[in-house]
Parts: sequence; C-alpha cells; structure tokens
Amino acid sequence: MSQPTAEILSEETVFQKRIFHWKSIRFRYTKTNGQMSNEIEHLVLDRNDSVGILMHDLQVDEVILIEQFRVAAYHNGPGWLIEVPAGRIEDGDDAKATALRETKEETGAEPTDAEFISSFYLSPGGCSERLSLFYCPFEHGLTVMESAGLEVEDEDIRVHRVKREVAYRWIKEGKVIDAKTIIALQWLMAQL
Repeated sequence: MSQPTAEILSEETVFQKRIFHWKSIRFRYTKTNGQMSNEIEHLVLDRNDSVGILMHDLQVDEVILIEQFRVAAYHNGPGWLIEVPAGRIEDGDDAKATALRETKEETGAEPTDAEFISSFYLSPGGCSERLSLFYCPFEHGLTVMESAGLEVEDEDIRVHRVKREVAYRWIKEGKVIDAKTIIALQWLMAQL
C-alpha cells in the first residue's frame, strides 16, 4: 500500500469574527484501498491552539479548578463549567508560557514551571484547535484568589480548591463535564 496523502484543492474563509474563522476547504485524500477519494468539501473552524493546566497542591492534595460561564455550553447544558485554567495561544507564543500566564489571569497564582502532559485535538471532525495540557505540582504556599479573570474580556471566574478525590467524584457525578479537565484529572489519577 502506498503512503497515504491528502491534497487541499481550495481553502476559502467564509466567516471571520474575533477568534473564530470558518473556512470552506475542498480536498481529496488517499483511501484505505489506495485510491484517491472524490473531491470533498467541509466547513472547518480554524482556531489557534490552546492550553490547559492542572494545578496540584501536593501538601494538602488539592487541585485548583475554575468555574466560569460558557455560552456554548448553555445552549444544551448548564452554562457554568468547572475547568482547569486554560486559554488560547496567541500567534508566536509558547504553549508553556501561555499556560503559566493563563494560570495567573484565571487564579491569581503565579507558578514558575509546569510539566507537559499531552497535546490532543478537541473536536477534529470540524475544528483545527489542538490543546496542550500541563501539570503544575506545587507546595502549599502558592496564593490563589477566590475569584479572578480579566475584566477587559468580561471574565468572571470562581476559583475552587478541592481535594483530589472530590474532583474525581465530580467527574462521576457529572459536575465536571469539560473534556480537557476530565483528561487532566484522569491523567493525575493514573499517575497516583
């Protein structure tokens, strides 16, 4: 079997506003039988990559989670989601530096380092965004605010310090329904 290939035939931006860029992409690819597919057209949400960071207080075995309103999750869910701190990587920025910056903006904490966990696509059927996940273990002493967020971005973020076991239970109870947060907490569960 020959090496699979793909060919982009055309790419056109059909809508663009703020951080959202919808593109119409016409393409073909090598099928499993070695033949080229027919021409296909898909709409793709072309977004910058993003980061998430799981903060873990080793001394008291607590994780730092945030809660904020997400309008996309309000349409068919609660709207208020419990998540790890996260944010979009601006063009040219480093993923780890972005994770540390977002942690400060969303929790008030200023960690100095983080360990890379993994990168993954959030919804590859229609979105180009890839998320890099980090782990930040720390000893009790890192100051965390009760609420945070950037006022210029209309963020109103509630910060939660919860026992690691409680966070695991929140997944089972459906209180944590954000994919990156579930992945981060399940990664931590596998490590410990």
